[in-house]
Amino acid sequence: MSRPSAPAIRRAVIRACKRLDTKGHVAGAEGNLSARIGATRLVVTPSGRCKADLTAADLISIKTDGTGMVGQLRPSSEIAMHLAIYRARPDVGAIVHAHPLAATAFAVARTPIPKGTLAEVAGVVGPTPVVVYRTPGTAALGRAVSAALRAANVALLANHGAVAVGPTIGVALQRMESLEQAARTILAARLAGRPKTLKAAERMTLEQLWKSGAGRGLVTRAAPRRRI
Repeated sequence: MSRPSAPAIRRAVIRACKRLDTKGHVAGAEGNLSARIGATRLVVTPSGRCKADLTAADLISIKTDGTGMVGQLRPSSEIAMHLAIYRARPDVGAIVHAHPLAATAFAVARTPIPKGTLAEVAGVVGPTPVVVYRTPGTAALGRAVSAALRAANVALLANHGAVAVGPTIGVALQRMESLEQAARTILAARLAGRPKTLKAAERMTLEQLWKSGAGRGLVTRAAPRRRI
């Protein structure tokens, strides 16, 4: 299958921006998204702009080593985090960082999404490590997040928000949305009573189902384990 063209990827990023805004996963200029457009370049959302108002022309192109910026606007203040993730995960084609309410509540509590509570957690979301707090926009945050994502595709950023990665912007967005839905459901279940968890064998069956591609049409391969 041929890789989408750079203009097509730009349009996909903008669609994801508008979807995040519509669903309330970002407010104002919050959040940032990026996607690879080749072996050595990516596009990233600009700093200080509402996601609902962005156009494909607003995206900034930059090399994966942080040089060669092309665009009229400043890149996201979290560009260091995006670059660090791409360096640590060559398989990642896109990154979504947002502040969905329920997932961010777990991040503020510094509590991962409980395992074995929902099929989507086992299949689409996977492990949700909580990244130690680091000042937003710093290289230190980039190092912490990229380390956590070596063995996960979603992470909670302590007192900050969440980040999801995938081979495409569509997959990264789906993981972010599934993370938020899981967080909302778990919080609601706690109000209703004491949430029950799936048995280990049941969780394993679900994980195998999603890895085979049978679950919701999304293949969610485990993130490769890499030495840090």
